Amino acid sequence: MRPANPSTNPWFPTRQPLPNARLRVFCFPYAGGGASVYNGWGAALPAGVELVSVQLPGRERRIMEPPFRQIPPLLDALEPALAPLLDKPFVFFGYSMGTRIALALAQRWQVRGAPLPLGMVMAAAGAPHRARESRDALDDAAFVELLRKYEGTPAEVFAHKELLEMILPSLRADFSIADGMLPAVPVRCPLSAFGALEDPHVPLSELEYWRELTTGEFRFRHFPGKHFFMRTAREPLLAALREEIVRWCPEVGP
Repeated sequence: MRPANPSTNPWFPTRQPLPNARLRVFCFPYAGGGASVYNGWGAALPAGVELVSVQLPGRERRIMEPPFRQIPPLLDALEPALAPLLDKPFVFFGYSMGTRIALALAQRWQVRGAPLPLGMVMAAAGAPHRARESRDALDDAAFVELLRKYEGTPAEVFAHKELLEMILPSLRADFSIADGMLPAVPVRCPLSAFGALEDPHVPLSELEYWRELTTGEFRFRHFPGKHFFMRTAREPLLAALREEIVRWCPEVGP
């Protein structure tokens, strides 16, 4: 049984420390997502693996904090919180916008000569060294319509104007991060790109460009569903993540 959560760190509000952990998996959320989107994932990982879901400002328990619109200041704030948890080997999992944060951290640490992840899983996102159109100029009406097309925002949010107005700043900030480019600097760790067969926002062909961002082994997997296949294909996704973890860190066991 995992111990009760004693964490008071706002960056990791759902963390349940595993005293004898052999590996940590840091999970970075999609635009508008909070730490809770990874609830239940820890129990599905191999024994000896501790899940650490990252909570960004501007959502859930941190709803009153201003969100970050750019990656460098976000990393500056996040790194001191991560530092005490880097005493174990670790893996990064990023979903959509979260892939940008994960890769930027790895690139930054590689420049410093700091330890890198044993591997990274980048899901539901095109490679961030390729230019994409910014959504910053969209007015609120057009931006809300864009959110509807992603099918990730609950219908009740659109039905309540006050709630929608409360979360729009964080969503806009997250899209600014998601639309920003990162350097075409490959990292020295294996990388796996996960995508969905029917994702209209990230064609499977786009996932192949992640290959250019690693000097290690590259693997590509696809799943049924659309952009939020982490919900509709949860079990096969977690099975694939377990397989990658065991491949990168065989001592944790199946």
